[in-house]
This record gives sequence, structure tokens and C-alpha cells, in this order.
Amino acid sequence: MTSKLLPQSEHFTYHELAEGVWAAIVIPTGLAASNSGIVDLGDRTLIFDTTFSPASAAELRNVAESLTGRPVDYVLNSHWHRDHVFGNAAFAPETEIYATARTSEIIAEKTEADIVEFKQHWPNQLKEWAESAKTAKDETEQLDFEDGVRFAQSIIDTFPQLELRLPDHIFTDRVEFKGTKRTVEFVTFGGGHTDSDAFLHLPIEKIIFTGDLLATKFQPGMSSGHPHEWLNILAKIKALDPIQLVSGHGELATLADVELIEQYINALLQMAKQNQHAGGTAESAAALQPPAFTDGWNNSEGFELSMKFLHELLQPK
Repeated sequence: MTSKLLPQSEHFTYHELAEGVWAAIVIPTGLAASNSGIVDLGDRTLIFDTTFSPASAAELRNVAESLTGRPVDYVLNSHWHRDHVFGNAAFAPETEIYATARTSEIIAEKTEADIVEFKQHWPNQLKEWAESAKTAKDETEQLDFEDGVRFAQSIIDTFPQLELRLPDHIFTDRVEFKGTKRTVEFVTFGGGHTDSDAFLHLPIEKIIFTGDLLATKFQPGMSSGHPHEWLNILAKIKALDPIQLVSGHGELATLADVELIEQYINALLQMAKQNQHAGGTAESAAALQPPAFTDGWNNSEGFELSMKFLHELLQPK
């Protein structure tokens, strides 16, 4: 594999997984918020997920063009969540965006209102952190709030570029992208993390970009998903025998990380059932401690929200 010089970035760390295949792994202080990928098909360029911000998406587009020497032809949205689609509008009108039929429906239903709420939230958040910085108990806390103010301002600076862009093409099971160098497939086995999740499969290289069907040392949210179906999807992904996976959140992954997420989903289902049988509430479910094997994982808020959701999901109908 002949490696190209990978760019320095405030949003991502770039990793070349195979010749012409790059993972873009989030830097927590940047604006991306979710991992992405770039694939050189030979005569076409493809990007998987457009992340949280027009700024990180624009960088991703520019890096893809630099690495492949051509404009981005295809963009794939793995699912509808804002940290995977808010960058859609950063791509040229001639760039074709693909999503499942259900994901496209949800983007059309929810994302415009999501953008309105987003643009209302961040100025308020900036004001709150700025006021907190003035009354901080010590210098460390003050610096933390001041970092938050700068982060909020960097998000606000992207508002002029943040607008709804819907997918151009939809599919229901699988769509293939053929190039002179490789053929890849965008696949859905239904909904697990959300009503509809799709992943990018490179069968020759045995690489899968999973979107949020997988997270690495990160507690995934279940509150818009279907945990039992999610487990079925993960089993099918394992059957494809990938040697490298790029999760939606966290570092580069292997099959061992898929098994950890299976263990995590099963553990939370069991905890929610036990809480319910003991007469517990959604609040008592959220107050439980995460499984011990998740010690050190990010996104503790995801655990609390998932436990509340599972408590409601498991209520007798």
C-alpha cells in the first residue's frame, strides 16, 4: 500500500485502511461529532456520512478531493441523526446523496425542525457558559466554561451554511457502486439504532463503515432504535467476516468491539427487565450503574437515556 500524506485537522484524525480507503475519526474538540470515511472507487469518489457540521463536512470534502484528485461523486447517509447528516449541504449540487427510503423520509420529516432547534439552542448555550465563566469557583472551572464558549461560537459560525439537504436517491436493501478500482455496496438489514440503518461494505478489503450500529468504547444511544433487531443486524454484520470496522463513534474497531456492543445491548435489556420486575420506574432505571465492562467508555448520558427508553419499551402492552 502506497500511503499518501494525510492532512492535519481540527476535526478528524485520518487513517488509511487500504489503498484508496480512509477513515476519518473524530477529534473530540472539533465539530464532526461522528466518524466518516472516504473511498476512492478509481474513477469516482465516495464519502460515508457528512457529520455534525458544515465546517467538518467541508473539510472532509476538501480532503477527499485532495486525496483522490477529483470531486466527490457520492455521499451516503447511514441514518437520520443530526451528527450524520447536518453536513449534507456542504457538498456540491451535482454530488449524489444516497440513503434508505425510510431514512430519507425521516430526514424530510424531522431535520428542518431539528436545524431550527439547533440554531436556537447554541446561542443560549453560549450565553449560559459565558455567565458561568464569570462566577466560576476556580481558574480550572473558568477555563472549562471559556472553552465551551469558544466551542459554541464555532458552531454558531457555521449557521449560514447549515441548511436542509435531502438525499437524491433512495434504496430499500442494497445499492452497489462500481468503479475502475473497486466495487462497494451500501447495505441495510433494517433498523437497529434507528428505524433504518445502512452500512458501507467493502467486500474485497473486508472493511465495513457501520455508522452508529457500532460504537467503540462509547455507550450508544438506543432511544430511537429497536434493540432486539439491532442484535440481529450485528449478527449479520459479523457473518460478513470483516477484518476492520469503522464505527460511528470511537476509535477504529474489530469484531471484538461488535461483540462488546452485543454484550452491552443484552446487559441493558436484562437490567431494564430486572428494574421493571422490582417495581422500578424509568428514573430508577436511569440511576443504575452501567455494566462494569464499560468502565472508561464515553457518553454516560447515552446510558441514562437508553435505560429510560428500555423501561418504556418493555412495559406490558
